Amino acid sequence: MFWGLTPALDMLKEYKTLKSEVPETLNILIVGSADCRHVLKTEARKYRHGNVKVNFYLVEVCVELIARQLLLLNIALQPQEVVGLSQKTKIFMEIYGNSLVRPSVAKFFKSTASDLIKMITDYDYLRQMMNFVCLDIKYKERDYLENLLKFWCSKDEFDICNIWDRRLRKYLGVRYDSKTGAFDWDLHMRLHDIGAKQICNQEYRNFRNNGVAFTWLESEVSKPNRSLVCATIPNGTSFVHHGYLGDMLTGPFITFGLDCEDEKFLKSVHGQNYYRATDVTERNLKQIFYEIEHKQKYIHQFVNDTCMGNVVMKETDMVVDVSGLDFIPRPTKKCLEIDDKLNIISISIYNLMRYKEQYRKYFDVIYYANTHLKFLDQELIKNVAKKDAVMFIENQLFFVSNRKKELEAYAGSIDEAVDGLDLEKRPFDCLKDSYVKFIIH
Repeated sequence: MFWGLTPALDMLKEYKTLKSEVPETLNILIVGSADCRHVLKTEARKYRHGNVKVNFYLVEVCVELIARQLLLLNIALQPQEVVGLSQKTKIFMEIYGNSLVRPSVAKFFKSTASDLIKMITDYDYLRQMMNFVCLDIKYKERDYLENLLKFWCSKDEFDICNIWDRRLRKYLGVRYDSKTGAFDWDLHMRLHDIGAKQICNQEYRNFRNNGVAFTWLESEVSKPNRSLVCATIPNGTSFVHHGYLGDMLTGPFITFGLDCEDEKFLKSVHGQNYYRATDVTERNLKQIFYEIEHKQKYIHQFVNDTCMGNVVMKETDMVVDVSGLDFIPRPTKKCLEIDDKLNIISISIYNLMRYKEQYRKYFDVIYYANTHLKFLDQELIKNVAKKDAVMFIENQLFFVSNRKKELEAYAGSIDEAVDGLDLEKRPFDCLKDSYVKFIIH
């Protein structure tokens, strides 16, 4: 729910591969991506494709994901003089994929959330601080978003370790006492078998056991990551919530952690990786953040990189420090200015697109997440898609619980959902490919 389960795409490169030429303005509709991975990677690589203007439209069903999109974009686009590249990368990774974060990250998170409250209640301030973002949601959704951000800033208890363990016990049942064996089976017999060999034993076991996916030797996490809370409701002067309801099987490794332009990070000997998916994710995010800011190729410096692919560290039970932080807001800084536009809209606004003249034959690229296939509306696509537009639909390849039978059934449901549209389907293998690709005629 809180992160994508397919690799990040450079939309300009994908469009050029399918269509050979990229127009001067590319309009992209992304439904349910859960994070901003495609936006970040496309913006980072844009300088490689010439002078192209991109308009993104991100559609999310859950307001929690809208809040996370704003949070992660705000962190990713902080200028380097405010937050150093290495520091920004680790802050982003912890908030993106860890159930627990360092106290310093928790303070940064709280200060950013406080600033986001001002942005979503004052759109002029939003345009001033994040000039590329336009938030298009209903008033009741904005009220819920404000309450959620207030919970992020509050001292209300959020014992995510206890919540995680209760969900884990319920999922594993009698296998809970032998959970380490269950984790190793899922990793080696499922994830490694479908191409996620960069994920190492230790990091996957840590994620499955307590939700902490990204770790480093020099840091220790203890504060709950409040951006992972679901269904927050005001209750007097405090809040009640449903805890964590996101992914507990695959982890946040797929989006940035499986592939890298630097082949050294993918090296392995006798099945043992030199670098973890954590290290590959860090390397890729550094490149993305650097290239967005400087519009030039990133050259990685092997200074603090440690080969930890086969390192086994002592496992200890995680303890949450539930005491609230003394809130001292940091000075707010304007995000990097981007020429493109990012429109974050709710599903209720998306459903009205078919009736609006401004979206008629407007989108060059349409993208659906694997959990949002039910929102694929043929009538809407016919109205909003340009002639020869490109459409991507995520495969459920990296769902740990899916085997050949389930993947084939999902591929069949995709064909059923698009049946009736005038499409050209590109070659697709449901057991190997992360995306189904179409050209809409």
